[in-house]
Amino acid sequence: MRHSIFLRITLFFLITFIGMGVGFYAIHKKLTQEYEHHLEIEAGNLLLVLRKSIILSPPMRRSFLQAQGYSITEPHPDLIKTLRNALTTIPEDYPEAIKDSLKEGRIQILKDDNHLYIYLTKATPPLLVLKTDAAKQSLWLETLFVSLMIALLLLYWLIIKTLFPLKLLIQSINKYGKEGTYTPIKSTRKDEIALVSYALDSAMHKNQTLLEARRLFLRNIMHELKTPITVGKLSLPFLKKGEERSILERAFSRMENLIAELVRVEQITSGALSPHLQTCDPKLLVDKAKELLFLNDEAIEAVFDGEMVYADCDVFVTVFKNLIDNAIKYSDEGKVRIVQNHARILFYNKGAPWPSGYTLKSLSEPFFHSNENPNSFGLGLYLVKSIIDAHNFNLFYHYAAGEHCFELECQIPLSVID
Repeated sequence: MRHSIFLRITLFFLITFIGMGVGFYAIHKKLTQEYEHHLEIEAGNLLLVLRKSIILSPPMRRSFLQAQGYSITEPHPDLIKTLRNALTTIPEDYPEAIKDSLKEGRIQILKDDNHLYIYLTKATPPLLVLKTDAAKQSLWLETLFVSLMIALLLLYWLIIKTLFPLKLLIQSINKYGKEGTYTPIKSTRKDEIALVSYALDSAMHKNQTLLEARRLFLRNIMHELKTPITVGKLSLPFLKKGEERSILERAFSRMENLIAELVRVEQITSGALSPHLQTCDPKLLVDKAKELLFLNDEAIEAVFDGEMVYADCDVFVTVFKNLIDNAIKYSDEGKVRIVQNHARILFYNKGAPWPSGYTLKSLSEPFFHSNENPNSFGLGLYLVKSIIDAHNFNLFYHYAAGEHCFELECQIPLSVID
């Protein structure tokens, strides 16, 4: 989740919002300080003018203040209630007499949204002098902040909306991986994600067509192969016993085995094989594999520790059969040694090392031969690897002291682990 592009975009915009908020707060604080300083200067100038007008009579004082750009109004109680203090503290640079009057309340410095007022509460009569538009504060910073916030939120919404089809792509791909069915996106947009959706839809359609053609081909070819094999096997009893009949019996048997292997390959690679997990006894699996391979006891040397494994027993017989058959087929002694160590089952056979360039991965490819063995179809290790992958098990290989070793790492039942 922490690698999600949606989370990263959200975090980016969240950090941007926080950073922008901190920046605008600092600017607002600075502008507020400048605004209060402006009010201090305006109020100080007005107080100085008022001090000069003290010696004048009321009519002359009014004329003098108006000449200086100030207005005088009636200090009506309703008007006074609407005003608020203009300064948070008394400025230190004011004259001591004015500071004392401010502290005693004989002078009040007030304001509304636009004007600055000096209220002389003890004057006869009380006097309210105002400076028009002296307290007016610009709202450009708040307007800019709100506009940028709306623009960023809109940009965030547009980006998330543009990337949202990615979630549909992920859901469709995950559904295809789990269920084998793909739901087309069918986007009508023109951006890059829509182009990816269109390309994926096209590729998945072609893939589904190829898979269906492959399944149909395998069904048809297996059906066509089974018919002549069945006819041939029915004809065998009418032949005299001899080398030719024996050769035909082996050939028909080998062809039936090949068809069965092909059916299993088709089931595994198409995802139709869903392992039915249960507790399995490796010794019984070896015995069943030995019966299928028509082997005698001398061909297999096995040591088991009694540990059970958790797998699809019926399918896992094929793994044991192919590993045993592969070990005997390429053994110098025609034998295989099987050793169990808890969940690890090792298949040993003596023989020369593989030629240069041969690896477990390359030998696990379908129809790949390690040498020219006429009895090998090259499907053994491919089947083994496919079934092991379907179980989420592991297969390892190493060669030491003249012995090949295929190590099968299985899963122990949960009850045993607990």
